[in-house]
Formats: sequence, structure tokens, C-alpha cells
Amino acid sequence: MLTLKFGGTSMANASRILSSADIIISRAKEDRLSVVVSAVAGVSNSLQAAIDAYTTGNTSTDYVCDIKKIHKEICLDLESKVKGFDSDKVMAVLEPNFVELEKLLAGCLSFGECPDTVYCRIMGMGELLSSPIMENVLRAKGQSILLLDSRKFIFTAGSQKEGEADYGRCADACLPYRDGEANGQTRILLFPGFVCSWTGSGGHKNAVMGLLGRNGSDFSAAILGASLGVKRVEFWTDVDGVFTADPRVVKDAIVVDDMTYEEAMELSFFGSKVLHPKTLAPLQAKGIEAWSLNSHNPLARGTRIGKGPFESRRKSSICGISCLKKVAMISVGGTGMRGRTGTASRIFNAVSSANASILLITQSSSEYTISFCVRDSEAEAVSEAVSKEFELEIREKIIDEIEVRHGCAIVSVVGDGMISNRGVASKFLNALSSQDINILAIAQGSSERCISCVIGGDCGDTAVRVVHRFFFNTAQSIEVFAFGAGTIGGTMIDQIYQQHDKLLQQNIDVKVLAITTIDGMNLSEDGLDLSNWRNDMKKPMYKFGPENVDDIIKFVKEKKPLNPVFVDCTASYDLPDRYLDILNAGMSIATPNKRANSKNIEFYHELRRTANKMHRRFLYETNVGAGLPIIDTLQNLYKSGDKLVSFNGIMSGSLSYIFGKLDEGVPFSKAVLEAKSLRYTEPDPRDDLNGMDVARKALIIARESGFDIELDDITMYKVFPESFDSSGSVEEFLEKLPQVDDYFAQKIESLKKQGKVLRMGASIKDGKVSVGMMEVGQDDPLYGVRGGENAFVFYTERYQPIPLTVRGYGAGAGVTAAGVFGDILRTVSFNPER
Repeated sequence: MLTLKFGGTSMANASRILSSADIIISRAKEDRLSVVVSAVAGVSNSLQAAIDAYTTGNTSTDYVCDIKKIHKEICLDLESKVKGFDSDKVMAVLEPNFVELEKLLAGCLSFGECPDTVYCRIMGMGELLSSPIMENVLRAKGQSILLLDSRKFIFTAGSQKEGEADYGRCADACLPYRDGEANGQTRILLFPGFVCSWTGSGGHKNAVMGLLGRNGSDFSAAILGASLGVKRVEFWTDVDGVFTADPRVVKDAIVVDDMTYEEAMELSFFGSKVLHPKTLAPLQAKGIEAWSLNSHNPLARGTRIGKGPFESRRKSSICGISCLKKVAMISVGGTGMRGRTGTASRIFNAVSSANASILLITQSSSEYTISFCVRDSEAEAVSEAVSKEFELEIREKIIDEIEVRHGCAIVSVVGDGMISNRGVASKFLNALSSQDINILAIAQGSSERCISCVIGGDCGDTAVRVVHRFFFNTAQSIEVFAFGAGTIGGTMIDQIYQQHDKLLQQNIDVKVLAITTIDGMNLSEDGLDLSNWRNDMKKPMYKFGPENVDDIIKFVKEKKPLNPVFVDCTASYDLPDRYLDILNAGMSIATPNKRANSKNIEFYHELRRTANKMHRRFLYETNVGAGLPIIDTLQNLYKSGDKLVSFNGIMSGSLSYIFGKLDEGVPFSKAVLEAKSLRYTEPDPRDDLNGMDVARKALIIARESGFDIELDDITMYKVFPESFDSSGSVEEFLEKLPQVDDYFAQKIESLKKQGKVLRMGASIKDGKVSVGMMEVGQDDPLYGVRGGENAFVFYTERYQPIPLTVRGYGAGAGVTAAGVFGDILRTVSFNPER
């Protein structure tokens, strides 16, 4: 025999009931079955809402009518789909339950309370309504079926609403059906879940209706399975099995093929949606396997829970990560605890007197403090009970006031593989540290099967996601918030789209969550579809404005993405002023915008202090050399103890092109027009020719080399002679530009005779920075730099007399966008596989 249990989602409507019936029929071809069904999805919640409303005198909603309507609609739908199913006949069977429900709720209204006996009769009504529907579906499909009343087979003591099974009596009651004696050739025994007979303290003769509490229908299936001696119990839900983490929190959580009873119990205890320990206990005692299966996808293998060890788990150290939220941590400490026997016993007795359960315990090795966790809802009562127990010691100040920290969460990693695999605790703690999650307490069971950390409740989901990534090698995530989608920003977004699948193969998942342009902003928690993003930006979700940054900061604080990266691809002067806010919100920054690094030196240092404090990256490789590795090279030289002696560089692709053309005899004015037509220059070429862009780059190089200087400290040498008037509109300036052709032609001719060329760039020497034209000889590394190339020549204490030279194209959207993309990828660590 097998036992099959179908949850509320498997009984949600006519289609789901028919799918569940098909599974039952398929299983019944091979084995005799006992089947347990839950209430129709949502009905138990409605019954609880009805109790709450009627006990407070609120009868504005006709709950009985609504519940009756739900079942009537299901029956009518089944009648249209199943030949032989009579909806009127089934509703006639259910009618006494609706009549009883009305009477019970009327009693709640009259007395303003709901005694436990009445509560159990009301809350168990959902299963008593759903099981006759399933019976008639299976009967109409020609199945051999017998509907049995669980209250005649499951007996409990203890709490009426959450009873403890009397397994001996349950087994005796089921014995006639175990070998088929009582039901002859009947293939399917059908039971309503959740309900039972509660014997209380008055003996078996006084049994009344009781409930099995949380996950009651699961517990029903386990009790019946154990009592009937089945070979396995199948729990049919709406997911493919037990996942390594909650798939609503971890999108790429993995189904676990096999786990032991003990692992499943640990995960369930700490909040994971696995079978409850009380459900697994009777199955473990009998060695009966439990299977978690998906009635929406019956072909999926599902998860097996059994004795183990399992071959599928041989190499894995853990099987899952759970998070129990709404927890409070209570600490009892003081000098009076040390060396005093019985203190722990007094604490636990006090907790017991408050009818609370301890979820986790940890004690300092100095015996100075004992901390434990209870549910937030129990914390106040527990605190009062413990304070009362130690009232004298607290008054005498040998025990401190009881400390209660609300709003905590317990994150746990669970797995039998911890025993044979080293480094689990290290990996767990490193994962939390990587997201700057503060650990309040740590506990590990003596079985070496579970390690738990108490953390702030608002970090719970983030902790689960990052721990899952560390243990299961799922993709390292990068969530990009792109500000500016012009030439560089747009090209970068295209590159992200083109490289997405290849990077995913390297376990890097780059998603663009936001794009902001002058037209507005689009934002998506799951990532924007980049296949046609330019058209999508024509109808933005949000209008453009300074509040967009605040919207993103609010989004990040609420959704807590693992690795948010703010990418500023604008030329804005104002946006860098918000960088500190962005870093403080827990975002990294990648940008080609030079404004932040060329502001005052205090702001320059504050950016780095804030990034380090928040454990985030501030990345700006493209500030100086577009796609060339200048910043990273400089930083590594500086960190390794090298020191800059001098520097010469051509740091503008447009100026490189213009002055290179002069070598070929092209007039200066024509060279400028060519560079403008090729879009090497800014729309106004004077923005390049005045040298300010080069000055900002030189300032950044100087600062990266350890010099605390300001932009005003840089000496600027003019390109044009004093007699030339460069004012006016762009058109007027370009019309006047031929006036300086002779000036440059004479310079070039004179330098040619000396074997030199004219270049424009920056120099650093003796801590002084200058920008302007340079006369370069043939032995200088800058001599052959032209055509839009950049070149950076570093003379350091280690690199001389031969300098360290970096040379390559320093202009163009492609290389600059690639440089920004490279910075984004530096927020994760990986070893590329080819």
C-alpha cells in the first residue's frame, strides 16, 4: 500500500482536483492506496476569518454562503467535465456540514467566544467538505473507493487543537484495513486530513473532535501511513520537491533529489517549507520513505526523504538553507552567573512557564551570558517570566536587566555532509561577511548537521541568497542600474545583452534593473528585457528627474539585491554629488564620469572611505584611458610600494588625432574639422582644445599616485597664441580657426628640423602637474602616438630608465563602454573557463 496526500493547491478547483484524481488512478493500478485530502485552497483561511469576525460581533460577511458557493462552483465545473458526476447529489451530501457551520458560528456570535471544541469543529469543516467531492470524482471514473472518517482512525491526546497521536490506538483502528480484510477488493481508501478524535484526559469513551495543528493533513498522512504499514508516503503539492532554499527568495534554487529524515527535520524547524518534524517522526520510526511531489508536474522526480546515505548526496556538504523570521533573542547575563549551578535550569523553567519554545541556545565560554531565541510573539511573556525568576539577582545587580532584541532571523545551513566536509562554517560566515551582515549569535548542533546564525531580520532574505550562491555555485549576480544610455551607456547596455548568455556559463548573471535617460526611467525587479530596450525607453515608467536616484536608493533598500551596481554614464556635474548617498545605500559605482574624482580632495577621500565602510566598490577605470588599464595599474604599483617619479601622457583621442595629422602636413583647422566629423571631439572642439579634460585626467593620475592636489594647482598652457580670439559660437570659432594654421605650420616645420614632433598632453614631475603642448623627440615613447591613440608613460622608482608604457586607443564608444562593463564585472570574482 501507498499513502498519497494532496494539499490545498492540489484541491484548489475542478481542474486541480481532476489532475489529482488522475494521479490517484495511475497509482492505484499498481498499489492499494490510502489517500488524504486537504481542504480546498483558501477555505481554511475563510473559516478562521469567520471565527474572528463572529466572536467580535462582525457579521457583515456571509462566510457560510461564500464557502458554499466555492464548493458549488467546483461541483458544477466537475459535472461538466466528468461523466457521471452529479453536482446536486454531492451538494446534498455536503449540506449538513453547511447547516452545522451556521449553527456553530451563531454560537460564537451569541457568546462572543469560540471554545476549543467549537473551534475544532469549525476549522475541520474544510476537509469534511472536500473529501466527498474527491470520492465522487473517483467513483464517477470507475474507481474502487471507500471514504472513511479520519476521526475513527486517528486518536490524539494533549492539546485538542494540536494533538499528539496515540499511535497504538491508531494502529489498532487501522488494522482491519491494513491487509484488506475490512474493505475486500477496494483499491482506494480516502480520508479527510487534519481532523481526528481527541481523547483529552477523560479516556477513550469521551473522545471529541480534535485537530492535528500546523501541517495537520501532512501529519494525518504520516499517522495513517505508519498505521497501515505502507511502503512510502507521497506528499503532493505545487512544487517539484524540496528546494535548497525558498524559490521565492532564491530564483535559481535547486531541487534536492534526496535528503535524510534528520536533514528535513532541521530545515523544517528553522523555517523551511519542508515536512514538519512531527510529520516525519512516525515515518522515520517505521523506516517509511516520504516523497515530496508536484501534482502540477507529476513527471518531475520529486524529493525523497529517507534513511540515507544517498549516492546523489555524496559530494555535497549541505542540502539546504533556511531562514526563520520574526524571532527575538533574549540574553541573560551578569557576574552572578559565573560558576553558579542551576542557572540554565532556572532560565529554561521560566521559558516553559511562559508556554514558549526555545529555538536556539548559545552561551559564552566565560559563563557570563546565556542567549536564546524564541518567537517574537512569545518574547514579552518570556522576558517577564525570566525577569520574575531572577528578580532578586537583578535587584542586587548581580544579574543584568533581561535584554530582548526583537526583529531577528535565524539563518541555518543544514546537511549530513558537514561531518565529512571541512570548511562549512568558514564558507557560511564568509558568505554573510561578503554582504556586511552582522552576526548576533552562532549555534551548532552536536550532530554536526546544522549551523545557525542569528542576524537582523531585515537581512534574512539577503543572507539566504548569498549563502546559497556560496554553497551551490549558482550564478554570481550583478544588478545594474544604468544612468545615461547615450553613446557610451547605450553601447554598454548592448554589450551586456550580447554577453549575457556567455557570462551565465561562467556563473555570472548580469541583469539591468534600471535604465534612466533624459526621457525617464524604466525599472524592474527581475531585470529589464534588453532585446528592444531603446524602443521601450520611448515609453518610460517614470519621468526623468533628480528623484530617480532616490527611487533607486529606496528600491535597493527594500528589495536588497545582492550586488547592485550604479553605473553613471552621464556627463552630469550634479550626479556625482549623490555618490555618497548611493554608496551608503549599499551600491557599488562604476563610471566614466570624471567629475567625482576631480572635485575637491576631501570629497575624493570621502568617496573611498564610504566605499570601504560599506564594503562596496568605487570603480572608474575609464576616467583616464577609456578601455586602457591605467587606474588598476597605478593602484597596484602604489599598493606594492612603488612610487611615481614622473609621468608624461597623451590622454585625449581627439587631440592625439589632431596633432598626429599635423605631422602629415595637414593644416590645423582642417585636422580639427576632420576630428569633429569623425566625432572624436566634443560638439564644441574648444572643450577638447582648452585642455580641461586632459587636466582632469592628469589630476586623477596624480591623486592615484598619492598627491593631494586640486584642479586649480595644475598649470595650464594655452594651445592658441595670445593674439587669437577663440570666443564666439562654434561656427564662428571654426570660421576663424584657419588664422592659426600658419602658427602651427611654423612650429611643426621648426620641430621637424630638430627631429621632433608636437603633441598635446600632460606631465607630472616633482609633484607638479602641467597640461599643454609638448615637443617630443624620436627616443620618447610619445613620438609615434597619433590617429586617436592614447599613451601613458610612467617613470617610477622601479620602472626606470625604461618606463612603464601603456598605449592604445583612448577614444570611441566601444572601448569606453567595454571599460565600464569591465568595471562592472570586477564587482564579482571568477576564474574564466574556456
